[in-house]
Amino acid sequence: MQYKIRVNSIVLEKQSMTINVSGEITDPSIENNGLSTPKVILHFFNEFEDRRIPMVIHFRDITHMKGKCMFWGEYSYRLDYLFWKTRGKGLPFKMYMNISYCDLYEEKIPVDLTPKEFIQDELMFVLTPCGNYYSFESKPAKIRTDYRKRSIIRRLDSILKFFTFLLAIPCIPFFILAGLLTFTGFINMPKKIEAESKKERLVSYVMYRVSQMCRENLSMVRYKRGRLKASYRRKSRKAIVPNRITFYSARRDELSGNFEFVYNKLKDDPNLDIKFYYNTNTFRYMTKKQIKEFGELCATSKVIVLDEFTPQIHLINLKPETKLVQLWHACGAFKTFGFSRLGKPKGSPQPTRMHRSYDYVTVSSDYCKRCHSEGFGIPTENVVPTGIARTDIFFDEAYKKKVSAQFYKGHPNFKGKKIVLFAPTFRGNVKETANYPMHMFDLEEVCKNLKDDYNIIIKHHPFIQEQHPIPEQYADRVIDLSESTEINDLLFVTDVIITDYSSLVFEASLLNIPMVFFAYDLESYIKGRDFYFDFKRYIPGKICDSMYDVVDTINNEDYHTEKIEEFRNMFYDDLDGHSSERIAELIKSCLEN
Repeated sequence: MQYKIRVNSIVLEKQSMTINVSGEITDPSIENNGLSTPKVILHFFNEFEDRRIPMVIHFRDITHMKGKCMFWGEYSYRLDYLFWKTRGKGLPFKMYMNISYCDLYEEKIPVDLTPKEFIQDELMFVLTPCGNYYSFESKPAKIRTDYRKRSIIRRLDSILKFFTFLLAIPCIPFFILAGLLTFTGFINMPKKIEAESKKERLVSYVMYRVSQMCRENLSMVRYKRGRLKASYRRKSRKAIVPNRITFYSARRDELSGNFEFVYNKLKDDPNLDIKFYYNTNTFRYMTKKQIKEFGELCATSKVIVLDEFTPQIHLINLKPETKLVQLWHACGAFKTFGFSRLGKPKGSPQPTRMHRSYDYVTVSSDYCKRCHSEGFGIPTENVVPTGIARTDIFFDEAYKKKVSAQFYKGHPNFKGKKIVLFAPTFRGNVKETANYPMHMFDLEEVCKNLKDDYNIIIKHHPFIQEQHPIPEQYADRVIDLSESTEINDLLFVTDVIITDYSSLVFEASLLNIPMVFFAYDLESYIKGRDFYFDFKRYIPGKICDSMYDVVDTINNEDYHTEKIEEFRNMFYDDLDGHSSERIAELIKSCLEN
């Protein structure tokens, strides 16, 4: 596979760099209607950190021809937001380019660095082409001066907003009256106000109207952010408890998943002070008490362990001695997330601080390091291939037998049957809009056409609130366990999996379970979300675009299982059942730093 990458233009203005890149990849395997998307990664290095940021290349800007793929992209990047721990130090840095396409992946590639348009004002940064990379020299004094100017403007703007707020105060009684009228339907409540109780909706409405007058966001979320920061500042006066480890989950409300496995490796150490904090509410719905407790734990913990995206923890500046460890819930690196979705719907904007304060992220293999480094906007060395804690059960034969026996005891009509696990991911960008089109997998049609010796377990993503309709005549063949059983436990009784883009594929590969991929919307999913690898080439099973094709594949056992071993070896470095121990040791090492 051959490629040519060109920088067409660079414009450096104050602290922003606008770069236009085009490229061409040549290979006989490239098809006219290919779905593979080329990925160019801008890879920045300074003396202490590195940062990977994707070049924004929209699907519409890619042309597939027979034997050739051509593409181009343009985006503006804030140079002062590149690095996290060394932000504000004005260190010199370099920018290389990496490329990924199908089987091709190369770092620090040769690039034509002589653009037709090359403009820089040299106010904050000076850019110099050097071989196959750009060198950036920053001017800390001018950056600080620029920051002070912007700080003065913000203060003046705040003063103006304060006076307009004073003018809005006499109008509050009228806003309250208007808010009461929204309950009668005489006045419409703004759609953005989603509070559950009438009292909260009324308060939110009044704050919304005041915000409009003084051009300042006075939402409940902003108010709670202020409370969290104030709570943290107060508690920060206390010394950190040197042996305190806090497990905080925004995903679950009990000890389970990765947390349970890691805790079991730590619990017998009498020198550890282990705390748990569970809150599945989004920050918008956290109570005053919950915010206070959260702020106190963050201020006094030496190590904080997460298992999910937890935006509220990035609202505060943790003490340097507090270490933040992310036990990301998904195995492998499948669908793009975080900063990898730059320029896509609900993708993290480049300047945001979300994710970037992680000191360590645990992953399943060395291959995943670059993906999670890019997605979380953190240095590659902060990503540690320890393995995923909850996968240890796949190497515990006694546990497998115990779980299987419990399942068949609770569902005796499934004993002696072949079991199909239907476990798709959700559609939509966030939890609030998550959905799955149930009609696409019509259980009545599936059961009618599937051989009688197959029974079906439904397991939807936790974000899906809707129940999958089960036809009464097939109630003995189908059960919905979406709200109960841990999905990994179901794998021990599963004979074949039907999924689409769920990361369950990684766990299933550990047990060599045949997989069928019901990817009826693959093209649109790639355009909107995309993957870290070429879906069609690497997915370890047959891809189907219709429900009837799925059924025929299962009836004929046409699974393409030969792909599973290669896939498993790509995403797991250690197949030994000791991931929990490695993570526990990593956490203990954080206590010593």
